[in-house]
Amino acid sequence: MDENLRITIIGLLTLIIGTIFASIVASFGLTSVLPGLLSFLIAAALVLLGFRFTDHHLASRH
Repeated sequence: MDENLRITIIGLLTLIIGTIFASIVASFGLTSVLPGLLSFLIAAALVLLGFRFTDHHLASRH
């Protein structure tokens, strides 16, 4: 996969998943900045781990 496309997909997935997490956190009544940023950090970590696991898993098959 092209590196620019990979970075774009990682950013897009982080934005989508982070928005979902932030809306879930806001539905609990936590509307300050820190929980919202934390939800985006968790989303970014999950997306990056998913990409690293997928790359490692696909590389081990070949």
